[in-house]
Amino acid sequence: MDTKFLRHIAISLAVTALVVYIIYHSIGSGAYLMMSALALSSFLIGYLEPHRGWILALMQVTILLSVYFLKLFTPVSADMALFGTFAGCGISFVFSFVAGRLARLFEK
Repeated sequence: MDTKFLRHIAISLAVTALVVYIIYHSIGSGAYLMMSALALSSFLIGYLEPHRGWILALMQVTILLSVYFLKLFTPVSADMALFGTFAGCGISFVFSFVAGRLARLFEK
């Protein structure tokens, strides 16, 4: 592994920690903020690593699911935490894929 990929792993861990904080502290009207944070973080992950972004997206999904199922934090709203976690799984892969394709297109 090169240092650039390790730096991108650290960035994605920091962004995922921010997303987990937003998911677990959002209430009814915070769904838009939660979905925006998920979309932007996944887009950033895919754009940073256009060829290996799926690894970072898989890491983000793993963290989201493990925080939810291990009950590491108590959410403000259990329904919003459930929705944010499982919507985040799909959003992470889709937006990371789209951003990776765009980054590869801009490289040419």
